[in-house]
Amino acid sequence: MGGRVALGCEVEGGSGEASARRYTWVAARGRLEQENEPAAVWVAPKTPGLHQVGVLVQEGNSQVKQTVMLHVHVPTPEDLAALMKEGDWKQAQERTLAEREAAEAKLAALGEVVAKRETREDRLRAYYALEDLAALQLDEGRYEEALRSYEELLGSHLETDPKRKPFLAGKASALFVLGREDEALGVYAQAGDENLPMSHYYAGLLLEGRGQLPEALEAYSRAAEANRWFADPLLRQAQMMLRQGRSAQEVVELLIQASPRFGRELLLERLATDPQFAAVNQALTASGRAAELEERRPIETRLPEPPKPPEPGRTAVITPEP
Repeated sequence: MGGRVALGCEVEGGSGEASARRYTWVAARGRLEQENEPAAVWVAPKTPGLHQVGVLVQEGNSQVKQTVMLHVHVPTPEDLAALMKEGDWKQAQERTLAEREAAEAKLAALGEVVAKRETREDRLRAYYALEDLAALQLDEGRYEEALRSYEELLGSHLETDPKRKPFLAGKASALFVLGREDEALGVYAQAGDENLPMSHYYAGLLLEGRGQLPEALEAYSRAAEANRWFADPLLRQAQMMLRQGRSAQEVVELLIQASPRFGRELLLERLATDPQFAAVNQALTASGRAAELEERRPIETRLPEPPKPPEPGRTAVITPEP
């Protein structure tokens, strides 16, 4: 669903201006923004409640680390209904309820399999069920539970076992969202190429904030390559290239080559509306090459065409199977 949906996220325990900050969740972009203020990057949990969140706030050319307590409320039916037609709202409400019930049922079923470990076969089934459970917990925003599940999975492998890497990637993702920065970066480094796209992005933000610019640039590049729907890593990569003295021509070429993944409209909108990317927008405008940006290309899903039958009047040669 497009548009902005105010979730009523307020900083708890602050005073003065800090306590009055309100946040708006921009669902289509996967970001948390302060209204009329610099952006704070965050993944919103899917469950309401009080959450401690580590954020990086852009202030001019620098980023400031903050830890805030956010009290998250789900939007009321009236909030969402106002954004949709009555029929669409009813259908979306039914679908959301069905999806949540299905997820809860699957979590419960997997939990039962994980808990039963009486025989060798039970323990084997529990291992694979725990793997599915951890991934589902992460997807459903149950980050503390996912972290415990991934730690249990990691405990069943030797530290030299390459099969640990997907579990390290899941653990890193949970740690990033929970704001445990040093731990997250350490696990992220161990997971390597198995890291999830958003982990690359969060690592880039943290590394950039710590002045580790080459490592941050590499993390942004990996995030941009891995995630076709989120343009911020690409734009931050372009921004950092300019800051490091790379030519505007090189940066513009990067945007043009990457545009089929993200789309002309998305890139132009982000550049025009987000002041933190003003230098990148200026470089693209000055180049006169904005028209070369392409719309996003659909992911190829077609299967290879079957071989054509022989033309009439010709002999088909059939070779025996080996």
